[in-house]
Amino acid sequence: MFMILKNKTLQTLAGANLFATLGISLFNIILLTYAKNFPHPHWFVSVVSIATILPNVFGSYTGRLADRTPQKQRWLITTKLVQAALYLCLAQIIDQQTVVVFYVVVGINVISDVLGNYGGNLLNVIIQKRVDSTQRQQVLGFNQSVGTLMEPLGQAIGVGLLAQTHNYALAGVFNALAFLLSALCLFVGRTTIQTSVTVNPKIDERRVWQTLRSVIEQTMGLSAFSFLGILMLLNISSMGFDGILNLVFLDQANQLPVPYAVAILLTNVTFVVGNVLGAMTKHTWFDHLNMVQLLTLSIVTTILDFSLLLVAPRLSLILGCVLITAFTDGKLNPVAFSLLMDGVDTSLTGTLLGTVSAIVTLATPVGSTGLMLLYNLSGANVAFSCAIAIAAGTLVWTRFAYHYTSTH
Repeated sequence: MFMILKNKTLQTLAGANLFATLGISLFNIILLTYAKNFPHPHWFVSVVSIATILPNVFGSYTGRLADRTPQKQRWLITTKLVQAALYLCLAQIIDQQTVVVFYVVVGINVISDVLGNYGGNLLNVIIQKRVDSTQRQQVLGFNQSVGTLMEPLGQAIGVGLLAQTHNYALAGVFNALAFLLSALCLFVGRTTIQTSVTVNPKIDERRVWQTLRSVIEQTMGLSAFSFLGILMLLNISSMGFDGILNLVFLDQANQLPVPYAVAILLTNVTFVVGNVLGAMTKHTWFDHLNMVQLLTLSIVTTILDFSLLLVAPRLSLILGCVLITAFTDGKLNPVAFSLLMDGVDTSLTGTLLGTVSAIVTLATPVGSTGLMLLYNLSGANVAFSCAIAIAAGTLVWTRFAYHYTSTH
């Protein structure tokens, strides 16, 4: 691990990620609190929750754009500067708490997140090119840990800032400053993230799909159809959990032992702790599991999360389940990305990883929207039961698909 920390590329990217995540996490909790203060807060909180995951749908496009981008380090810096400018504009209007302004603010946040995803695809290409394959999983895990570690700090600053000033515009300015510092880190370390990746002016769609199928089947132990389909269904439940939890805490605000914003903060802190432990620890029982076993474990923890909300929605138990789920995710994500990078040509890294991200999250807005609509229209128990049924079906598919692949 100490050798990894000496990697100059990691130092530059982790520093930039630190400040970017600080700003994003601060503003996400500010936006939820902003939505909560409108009439009919269920609707506005649901809009924020959906808008948070919507940018992932554009992963294929942003990945393709990243592969076709020359001077990737320059454009990575540029994305941070544009994001800073967006939040400075947002700060000028956010205190006008009207419905129109709310949707403009959410729109700016979505645009910023799409730019962030484009920057993330540029980052993946840089890591693949500049980091040795034997260190790639640890670098990805460490960079992920830095980001998740900064989330509770950003949220704590957001809660404290709002409690002291009641000024949403100041939060926008703070977020812009965070992106400027992120750009500064990248600019100072620009020589450590320079790449000489070949840029394809036009990418053959057939080559993309053929390569994607081949890489997934060789590295994941499942067919490409099953692997992507399983992840899509898993995301319907797991990614919808955050939005549902926001509504649960909203309904139980008078029964919670802490204020609404603090309950969200505690949940996110717990997720961060579990995620960092999962990404950074080595030689544990989890590290001996293959990709299919890690997927199975992730599905089981999702079932556990919603089952708890159904039968015993107490904050302490919710935090325990979130910790387990986050630990599993901390193991799963770096392993998956590292395996995919090992089998992908550098000229297609952004396109393939972006395509996987887009396909996997394609059902996420529909699923999370559906779960929140069920929650609002039919009640909490119906929404929880539906999520459990989807996850259980995904578990059955995983076991059958793995058995079929192993025997053919």
